[in-house]
Amino acid sequence: LVQSLAPAVSYKESNVETNRKVWNSYAKDWKPDQDWVVKMAANLGEEWTTQGLEHVGDEWSDRASLQQVLDEWVLPHLEGGECVAAEVGVGGGRVAVRVAPHCSMLHCLDISSEMLKRAKAAVSHTAPSARCEYHMQEGNELPPALEGSLDFCYSFDCLPHCDAHTIFAYLKEFKRCLKPRAVALVHTSNLCAPGGFARFANQKQASVQGFCWVSPEMVRSMVSGAGLELVRESAVDPSNVYYHRDYLCLVRRPAD
Repeated sequence: LVQSLAPAVSYKESNVETNRKVWNSYAKDWKPDQDWVVKMAANLGEEWTTQGLEHVGDEWSDRASLQQVLDEWVLPHLEGGECVAAEVGVGGGRVAVRVAPHCSMLHCLDISSEMLKRAKAAVSHTAPSARCEYHMQEGNELPPALEGSLDFCYSFDCLPHCDAHTIFAYLKEFKRCLKPRAVALVHTSNLCAPGGFARFANQKQASVQGFCWVSPEMVRSMVSGAGLELVRESAVDPSNVYYHRDYLCLVRRPAD
């Protein structure tokens, strides 16, 4: 029956391919004075001006919310400067420019070649002495050479645009590439958070351009299924756009 129905089912490209197309276009078209960029930034209040927008994605949040996430979830794991880390979904490099100087090596990964160009330019300009390697992903696999090599891994402002199967695939890759007892930051959408539900209610359907929706319970199940341990979870906080809308958790690869 399934085979007989197959011709009637319209083709749908993968979440990865849709993301690649969307973010290649986004990166190509992005300029601080583009009308759509200015409009997105204006939603954050008067903090951003066209002169203040330096990197692709600055228009996605206020500075304080982003910095709080970095201070509480990322930078404490980079102390000592000897950390080999990876950012999955580096985008235009707005986080990498802040993280790379604290790492002995930062692997920057993205499925969008145009975003990787933006990230490389941003890091080269802002942190020229930082050691980075840039990896173009064809799918949701991390490079084979990273297996068991990472002291820390994070994916921020990326997985909210990914469906559950793609998130699960990345979690399994995190386990493969982390060192035993090393941790990763996972950031997803959150249908159960006040800001998350408000955004969900305004969307007609899940979309890469908007968000693909999961809940903390779903993420916990995927973390466990990927063979990872849940270490810490975010709490709702209306003062931070990410804590009010999304879900963050720290996961750990168990000791061998």
